[in-house]
Parts: sequence; C-alpha cells; structure tokens
Amino acid sequence: MDIINTGVVRINVTVPKRLLSELEKEVPERGKSRFVSKAIEEKLAKEKRERALRELTRLPATFLLIEDGAKYIVREREREDKERSRHLGL
Repeated sequence: MDIINTGVVRINVTVPKRLLSELEKEVPERGKSRFVSKAIEEKLAKEKRERALRELTRLPATFLLIEDGAKYIVREREREDKERSRHLGL
C-alpha cells in the first residue's frame, strides 16, 4: 500500500472477471475508485448495523411491570447457577 498525505491509499484488489465486467459496463472509467469506495462504506455500515442488532438481541428484555422484570432476573440467576454448577461438576 502506498499512503499519500491526502488520506487516500492505493490498494490492489482481486475480483472475479464477471464482477469487473459488470463494473466496467455500469461505471465510467474515471469513477471506479469512488464507486468501489462507496460500496465498501455501505457494506461496512451494514455490517456494523447487523452486529449492533445482534448485540441488542442479547440484552435482557425490557418489562412494563416490575414483577415481570423480577421474575426474569430470578429465572436468569437460576439458569446461571445451574450452568455454573454443571461447569464446576457440582
């Protein structure tokens, strides 16, 4: 990679011939770098959104009633205790 002070980096990327052919048909000669950069930005943003969503689904549920939240906590603690006991061979 060659890093220039402008914040732009030149890289070599290997793509299937079919994909390059489609890119050349759809994107003007002087616009390929911008197109590929934008595609990478969009894909990275999508990956980050999906990762955040997966992390959100791992969080405990929110409850409208305190009693429901308390029941959930009790069940989770019991589950963790069983898993810990199993792991420790107790």
